[in-house]
Amino acid sequence: MKKLKILLGDPRHGIDNAHSPYVPIGIGYIGSYLKKKFEGQVNIELELSTNPQEIFDLLDNWKPDIIGISNYVWNASLSNFICDYAKKKNSSTLCILGGPEFPAGTGARDIKNTTEDQTYDKSFKYLINRPSVDFFAWSDGEVAIIELVRKFIDNNSSIESMKSEDKPMKGCTYISKDKKKLIVGKYISRIGMDGSIKAHGRDIIPSPYTTGLLDKFLNGKFVPSFETARGCPFLCTFCDQGLDVSKIASHSNLRMFNELKYVAERVCKTESSIKHISFFDSNWGMYEKDVEFAEYIFRVMEKYDWPEYIMARAPKSNRDNILKINDRLKNRVRFGLSMQSLNIETLTDIKRRNWTMNEYLNFLDELRKRGKTATSEMIIPLPGETEQSYFEGQKFLMDNSIVPETYTLMMLCGAELGRDQAIKKYNMKSKFRILPKEYGNYEGTKLFEIEQICVQTNTMNYQNYLKCRNYSLFVKLLNHKLFLPIHKLTKKLNISWYELTRALIDFIEDKNFEGKLKDYYNEFCSESRDELFDTEEEAISFYYDQKNYKRLEKGEIGENLSKKYLAKGLFIYSEVISTIFYLIKNKLMKDHNEENILIINSSEKWLKNSHMINEIFGENNFKKDNNFELKIDFDFPGWLAKSHLPLSQFKENSTYKLYYDSQKINTLRDRLKSRFGPMSQRTFATYLSQTKDGFDNIHKQFKKVI
Repeated sequence: MKKLKILLGDPRHGIDNAHSPYVPIGIGYIGSYLKKKFEGQVNIELELSTNPQEIFDLLDNWKPDIIGISNYVWNASLSNFICDYAKKKNSSTLCILGGPEFPAGTGARDIKNTTEDQTYDKSFKYLINRPSVDFFAWSDGEVAIIELVRKFIDNNSSIESMKSEDKPMKGCTYISKDKKKLIVGKYISRIGMDGSIKAHGRDIIPSPYTTGLLDKFLNGKFVPSFETARGCPFLCTFCDQGLDVSKIASHSNLRMFNELKYVAERVCKTESSIKHISFFDSNWGMYEKDVEFAEYIFRVMEKYDWPEYIMARAPKSNRDNILKINDRLKNRVRFGLSMQSLNIETLTDIKRRNWTMNEYLNFLDELRKRGKTATSEMIIPLPGETEQSYFEGQKFLMDNSIVPETYTLMMLCGAELGRDQAIKKYNMKSKFRILPKEYGNYEGTKLFEIEQICVQTNTMNYQNYLKCRNYSLFVKLLNHKLFLPIHKLTKKLNISWYELTRALIDFIEDKNFEGKLKDYYNEFCSESRDELFDTEEEAISFYYDQKNYKRLEKGEIGENLSKKYLAKGLFIYSEVISTIFYLIKNKLMKDHNEENILIINSSEKWLKNSHMINEIFGENNFKKDNNFELKIDFDFPGWLAKSHLPLSQFKENSTYKLYYDSQKINTLRDRLKSRFGPMSQRTFATYLSQTKDGFDNIHKQFKKVI
């Protein structure tokens, strides 16, 4: 029986999969289906990896016959380099790429050679620039790789023979022998497309979990990921799955239950900090099968008290289902409500249909009943969005206690808004920037993953975009849970949280305002501009320079600015508090009676003295206990514990003892150092991005004395 060595890689830059800490379920499906389809015909030896160095070692020593590598915006340069490396080691190695980072995207049903649609030309150019890539799988990986492996076997493992007659291969594309055209094979339907969603057609793919294929990733370092169904019935133009309405193909609930049990049994035996799982479905919770699956998940939770919570994308319709699922699962489902925009013209342009405002608000009421904070992703600058409509959307969200997160539009090459027709229609202007932490030095070669982003359209110019982006800095900062006490207080005082954020940025932008907060804002504005380049080549050249590369490694440049400046803002928490309360007293509060002034002053005093961010994340250890008394004229912590009551009931002279144990702090610091590195603002930023719970650690303990 013929033997084939196949390496499937989902390569990730950085230590501990900084960008994507998830079990590589995608290559797991491909691997398990490969073994099934060739069982009894070919002896397939299979290796799966996410670690670049491990992949290079396998190419050096294990010497695979075939490599199949994922191709996303965050690893495309690395994936191509792996193919180059494989060819240098053995030119006979069949190199296959597959994934959404390709001009044809993942939802298209054809790659046409027409003057109207330049996808063909761009796909040709994409592969011409990647000469070590033999084939690109533009249909689903499970089916396309079967076609290629079969052809490889039929042609006696000769790539030259496979390509000799320029014959199309189903689900794949490659460059012709004369290097002048793109050979495109017919689209292959994804597995499970026949019949209804309840047909569970994807069960023919053996589970990569229960067959043991993914055991090496169940070591407590990877987040277990699952895909109960594949496909998306929506056509959102910013998404690389939105090119064609896809019928949903699903796995059975029993199959998923067995996978979940298998994973729980193994992860719970590790000393793992991974307490959650993630569903990769585009709309998990939209279908009745998802509601039924909740019963199976509940049985796992009952037995293992795991997972502690579930991460999923909120469905774009039938959102009541996600509430039913959440209620059955002990309120352990976490999801955001991705509105993208609240402007009707924009939603029409991007082929996105959101709920009506009343439907949205009713749903939010249901979330609050369950103690959940609602968040919503906003993308700028989308077609049709203006500076005014953006701020109107922000006001609506914040006035209804929804936390907005603003993201810059990625012009994904496989999405409609990354294509020439849309770019011309909306007069989209782009810049290029490095993806945070997506770089590395491999075998002496520096690699960088660069993204193309939109910074201007025919309805939002570059300055409008920067103004919205700069404003979003303070929205993110003030909507952190450390500022929740102020949010509660302003609601009692009938002060709009949106108006507070607008007043704050206007105040800071005043030329007469000075101090750490001004410096903080100016640094963000400057870095937001400086991280952008006119071309991809310019960005790569900048970071390739050794001086800039060292700055990149230190985190001085090239970081996720939203996360970086959240941490920097919390490090000057006291200065932020002072400015906020100045604005409340002098700009926003309508009634300046003596009682309100006492309330404001006491609240400010308490908040400035009750945290210990610098004690924990500062550079120096603490050698003695901190123990002091704080006198306030309004019992702010007492009111926070019963914030549904009137403020007037807590107007009393109060004395609190605040303290912390320096030994416990240093123990906590040591634990954080072992996980995140030396204490610094950068470490704090990493902590904030990776820690969902446990933020109470940065509050001092307190006890009421009087």
